[in-house]
Amino acid sequence: MNLRKTTLAALVLTALALTSCGTGRRAGKDLFIAVTSPAMWFYGGGTDGYDHAQEVREGLGAGAATEVIVFPFTFVGHAIKHAFYGLVHAGDFVLTPLYGLAELHPYGPEIKPLDIYTGTIFDETDEGSGTDAESGETR
Repeated sequence: MNLRKTTLAALVLTALALTSCGTGRRAGKDLFIAVTSPAMWFYGGGTDGYDHAQEVREGLGAGAATEVIVFPFTFVGHAIKHAFYGLVHAGDFVLTPLYGLAELHPYGPEIKPLDIYTGTIFDETDEGSGTDAESGETR
């Protein structure tokens, strides 16, 4: 019984070790986002909710009181959105062994991390990428 479990564990570890770094980067990003998701509820919900409240104020041409009244609703909406994003990454992390097996096949797909959140250490950057000096956008 122990020999079967050991053999199965060795096969799974070998399969994961032989996959290229696409699966590893995707799993790392999924785990990172899933673990930090509760912080993103408050940070992402707060920053996105505030930006949205400012847009509502500008769109209505109203005063600062409108921004204060609308903010709790926009905060809750964006916090729920970020909680959902965390669940998506957690669910994607569970599927990591399948991505590893798909990447092992010679004609398998190229596995890349999800792009819901960008700018993490798990995202690839092009060699020629940089920041445009005039607009500040990344290339």
